[in-house]
Amino acid sequence: MKIDPEGSQADRSRAGGSMIMRMTAWYAGSSFLLILIATSFLYWTVSANMKAEDRHVLSNTAANLQYLVHSPADTTTTRHLLASPTGPFARAQLIWIRVIGPDGRTRLETKGMDRVVPVSDFPGLLAIPPGHHVIRTIQTRAGELFQTLSTRVAGPGDVGRIFQVAIDRTDEQRLLVNYRERLLFVLTLSLALCSAIGFAIARSGMRPVERIIRTARTIRSSTLHERLDMAGLPTELQSLADTFNDMLDRLENSFVQVSQFSADVAHELRTPINNLRGEIEVALGRGRAPAEYREVLGSALEECGRINRVIQSLLFLARAETAGEHPHFEMLDVVAEIAAILEFYEPAAVDAGIALSAETAEPLRAIVDRTLFQQAIGNLVANAIAHTPRGGSVGVRVRQDDTARLHIEVADTGRGIAATHLPYVFNRFYRADRARSSKGGNFGLGLSVVRSIATLHGGTVSIDSELGQGTRAILSIPSQGREPTSSPYTPI
Repeated sequence: MKIDPEGSQADRSRAGGSMIMRMTAWYAGSSFLLILIATSFLYWTVSANMKAEDRHVLSNTAANLQYLVHSPADTTTTRHLLASPTGPFARAQLIWIRVIGPDGRTRLETKGMDRVVPVSDFPGLLAIPPGHHVIRTIQTRAGELFQTLSTRVAGPGDVGRIFQVAIDRTDEQRLLVNYRERLLFVLTLSLALCSAIGFAIARSGMRPVERIIRTARTIRSSTLHERLDMAGLPTELQSLADTFNDMLDRLENSFVQVSQFSADVAHELRTPINNLRGEIEVALGRGRAPAEYREVLGSALEECGRINRVIQSLLFLARAETAGEHPHFEMLDVVAEIAAILEFYEPAAVDAGIALSAETAEPLRAIVDRTLFQQAIGNLVANAIAHTPRGGSVGVRVRQDDTARLHIEVADTGRGIAATHLPYVFNRFYRADRARSSKGGNFGLGLSVVRSIATLHGGTVSIDSELGQGTRAILSIPSQGREPTSSPYTPI
């Protein structure tokens, strides 16, 4: 498949622009929503206060009207006050009053009231119970708005009398309309400002992210040494940049290890293959006796064995790091297994002039993979024999602590390992000898295999050493093993 870098970059640019637009929409939407709620609440408060004030005025006017009608004041004065458009209740004809008798006929009313709020607009007046009031809003054909209060009272000589009070709300309604128009203008302007400010905030917030993206986009396998510049980054992004730099550190180390591993594999396989090829070329150079051919074939078989051991160790390490591989646990007599391992290596130790010994406090049993356990202990013993001079000794000590962990210690009196080499002894193909010789079948994979076996068992392996004093390797694993699985590990 052909990759279009320009198209990919365009896609990333569109994605970045889409992110900024989404952030702008969120900022603008949330800010505008708060402003809308605030202005709506303000409008509702003003409108509700106006209505409450009008109702209060209507109620007080109705009460005062009843008082005047029932007072012993001069009837002519009362009629004049009720009928005059400039009376105390007229308020420049903003308030209109009417008195209706029990028969439904108008007794008194403000001059001109029948024109703006005629009695015919209130067909149910006589049905109002005594002591109750009804509030209605009426809009005339001319567009005027009136709020009315109708109440029926009962008193001496006033049985069934109805009082009506109307207030002109046209100016208030016009004021509210103007207020809504201004609020709409303010909301429109607020939406535009919120969008602009939200875009500026989103753009400013994305700049550090874009800087990280630009830096990350330039990183290749050849530039893994580069790191993100954390100067000036917000606190929220510093942890992200620090995590990214840590990932680059791990990737760089992994690339270095992979490169070194590839070189080590090539080095380890090149020597036996060159030896094998050279011997075959010499053998084919001229006719030879059968005994010479057998010697060449024997040497070739030995070189093939070396190659096979390297490949088998590498295959084991690769399978050990695969999540699908699991040991096959079983209950073993640890003391008996170690005795069998030492018996296997006894001839090699005798030839090297090294004494083998085992120290166990009591019989111990553990749940481990038999083959892997034998391989791990055998690698430690073989490694100790290889690095111990003639006349030295190699001892194996087994113990179990209070946490049910098994500790197998393999100690020798050999040359020891310098402190500068100890951190790397578990690396593949690593040898303290700078010549990296494979003499004696030592390929630098034994301790790597031991560490992988310890990990598969949920344990650890460590090494302590001093030059000229010997080396001590300790393998620690749980004696109860791990939970058995349905996919047992296939030993090599």
